[in-house]
Amino acid sequence: MIQIFFEKSTGENYHQISSAAHSLLKNEVARFLSVNADEIVIAKDEKGCPYIDGRTDIFISISHCNGYIMCAFSDNKIGVDIELIKKRRKSVESRVFTDAEISLLNKSENEDRAFYTLWTLKESYLKAIGTGFADNAKDVEFFSLELPIKSNKSEYTFTVGEHDGFVYSVCEKKFT
Repeated sequence: MIQIFFEKSTGENYHQISSAAHSLLKNEVARFLSVNADEIVIAKDEKGCPYIDGRTDIFISISHCNGYIMCAFSDNKIGVDIELIKKRRKSVESRVFTDAEISLLNKSENEDRAFYTLWTLKESYLKAIGTGFADNAKDVEFFSLELPIKSNKSEYTFTVGEHDGFVYSVCEKKFT
């Protein structure tokens, strides 16, 4: 089971948008569990990764960018990321992408979209394993940017999409 939600926020700053994202996720999890949203408490672990307090059977992930909110929950580890497609950021590539991934970007018909697709794929994976970009983003390597996404992490599935000038990725641990 995986549930994914998108919403355009009316928040004017980071705190308001983050609060709206938490509200959306709480309301959707509450609806799924048939409980009151007040019973859902979103906490953060020592690395800042969100989880539902008292629930080890539901995993959550939240992302927001330029007023768009994306959140998801699943009964397995999950990570999501959404980014506005802007100009490719070559200055960060060598720190985040492998040489093979940079080659993928250079061969892409739309380098800007490819950059943010790859960025969101990495971010979604790192969120799913509970680290975010704080740890080495090169630990996961992608060999394609089109479905089906291929990576060196075969125990995870990846999905990418595009909406209204944004690219998003979802990573979920496969059931074993």
